[in-house]
Amino acid sequence: MDNWENLLDKDIVQTNVKFAAMFILNYECLKDYVISQPCDFYCDWSIEDEKEKIVETEAYKTEVRSLAKNIEDASLCWFKEAEAISEEDICKYQIIRKRRNEIVHEFINNLNEGFGIKDIELFKDLLDLYSKIDKWWINEIEIPISGEDIPVDYNRDEVCGGQAFVLKIINDLCFDINAEEYRKILDDFKEILKKNISN
Repeated sequence: MDNWENLLDKDIVQTNVKFAAMFILNYECLKDYVISQPCDFYCDWSIEDEKEKIVETEAYKTEVRSLAKNIEDASLCWFKEAEAISEEDICKYQIIRKRRNEIVHEFINNLNEGFGIKDIELFKDLLDLYSKIDKWWINEIEIPISGEDIPVDYNRDEVCGGQAFVLKIINDLCFDINAEEYRKILDDFKEILKKNISN
């Protein structure tokens, strides 16, 4: 506990807490996406006691679960076998996961030490990996399954799933990017709601 400025300066503390929270949030969203997409693709759903329950199919057990003991690692292996990601991407993911665990389990110590360039670069790797998997999923799974005609001006590199879109807005607002633009969108949306309610 020797970097007292990191713990006693309001601006530094808020910046570090915000960065830690955003790192953890983005990692958890990536982890959920990596696990849930193959699961939703292969598994069935049933209703028990008015609650939805995942029913693992033999295909899921064979194609995904069998690839590693841990479901997170097995799902990453599935994406690698599908050529959505590389071995290098998996190595980056493991580094990101290790750093996430350090931040969570040694939170005060990390606030004391602060976050540096390596953490920022790792955060960028995290965002890039999420975007890479998200784009692959939309282009290689969702669009072919939908059977819909692809527009002439369709750009594979600019697609973005719903969760990724919401996460981008949260990231932008927390890091004060495009805040005014989002405020205008919100204000316009409120005006539309008011008009609809009054009609």
